[in-house]
Amino acid sequence: MIATLYAKERGSAPADDPHKPSTIILHYDIPVVPHVPVQTGQKIRIVRLIPSPMPITSHNDPQPPFYTVQETGIVGTVITIRAMEKTVTEFVVRNENDQSPVSAAYIAVEHLPGTTVRLSLCESLIRLALSPFLPSTRRIPIERNAVVLRNVTRLRPERERGRTVGGESRMEDEMMVASEIWLNEHFGGAEAGSERGIDITERA
Repeated sequence: MIATLYAKERGSAPADDPHKPSTIILHYDIPVVPHVPVQTGQKIRIVRLIPSPMPITSHNDPQPPFYTVQETGIVGTVITIRAMEKTVTEFVVRNENDQSPVSAAYIAVEHLPGTTVRLSLCESLIRLALSPFLPSTRRIPIERNAVVLRNVTRLRPERERGRTVGGESRMEDEMMVASEIWLNEHFGGAEAGSERGIDITERA
């Protein structure tokens, strides 16, 4: 079973692979609680979260984070823990998609045992031993009220890092659908079938 992780892209770096000089490593933060806690040996697929403007409503309530999504072409195995901090754990994902220029991804998530991460006994003992010395340089707060529209944009392989498909932007279409769902949800319209912090609906 392949678990899907929704993540924000934080940056990229050359992979420094002499056999594949054009490959890169991508860095991601996970702000949405995964369906299954991240753990070494796990098969995962990374879907990129794209922050989108919130539709304007008459409500005065604080508006939650609102995202559309995009395929990254990263499907592979969590092979190890790269870094530990007091509140964050970062994993390494080996990308097993040969068509992608991304050789690996570093995914960081707030350390919530049993919720966002699941460590082996050995990893847990190492973390416990290192806990007095772990740094606290950043936080990745979980956005439990986030609205994520799973209207997946699938880019052509040669444009995997681009913004268009067939010469036209898909983002406008996605944002229109996202707006409709948000308005339906807040004004009691048609059945939107949305869930907060998890998913909405996925179309090929």
